[in-house]
Amino acid sequence: MRLYLIRHGETVDNVAQLYSGSRDCVLTSHGVSQCQRLASHLAERLPASSGIHIFSSDLQRAAKTAQSICDARGKDEVVLQLPELREQHFGSGEGTKYTLGQPLVGVETQEDMRARVDRFLKDQLLPLLTPQNDIPVVIVAHGILLSVLFRRLGEHLPRGAVAVTKEAEGGHPPFAYINDVPALVVWSNTGYIEAEVTPTATADWSSVKLQVERINSTDHLTGLHKTRGGIGSAAFDEKQKTIDSFLAPKKTDVSDAPIDSQCAFIPPYKKRRRRRIELIYYS
Repeated sequence: MRLYLIRHGETVDNVAQLYSGSRDCVLTSHGVSQCQRLASHLAERLPASSGIHIFSSDLQRAAKTAQSICDARGKDEVVLQLPELREQHFGSGEGTKYTLGQPLVGVETQEDMRARVDRFLKDQLLPLLTPQNDIPVVIVAHGILLSVLFRRLGEHLPRGAVAVTKEAEGGHPPFAYINDVPALVVWSNTGYIEAEVTPTATADWSSVKLQVERINSTDHLTGLHKTRGGIGSAAFDEKQKTIDSFLAPKKTDVSDAPIDSQCAFIPPYKKRRRRRIELIYYS
């Protein structure tokens, strides 16, 4: 079974360098472009012949990233949004700049995060880990939460059950091992971990093996540049046209032109064909 752990696209709070745990901040225009690239990329990697199990945080930045994956597949798949997959709550720091270095009050503890993650692993993921199930599982959430989830998953498995391919080890950024369990230090926007999960018996952690093949993969973002002038960093307006709609050439149909102007599109002599092209281009 293929397992994908994916971080959401860029948000306005990411750009502003704000603590954004339980805050329901929106994606930027660039973040939406990242999601579209991710969705197209995964549409090619995920099998089209079968469905997927897809989970996300119930915060919109993760939920909309997950929905973009479903939209690209065109199979009417439903994202199961769960509060257990929310980002760490930063208490008094929510909405403030993390560069200020101020002490925070009321921050969710690591123990509380692990408890949330364990509920998700037990109630949602573990029942799917059977030899009979080969349907991919996609989990879209947040950087810190995913790091905790990835580590807790490894800690549930027997020693030596987690393997990392050489290709993944050469990825970026580097990851660390904590008690023989790989832990990702940094998670890029729409970066993802891809792993093969192999249950060897019934749905029980002691029988599961995990081979990590991609770590913080962002190959789908190659060549994607943020629109300058602050547009790419601004909140995405769902009513606005996409950049493709602005760049697409305007189609001109002779039948739509008034009768007295149609002659401008049909030159009487072949030698004027170049002028015809110019007239159409500038119309």
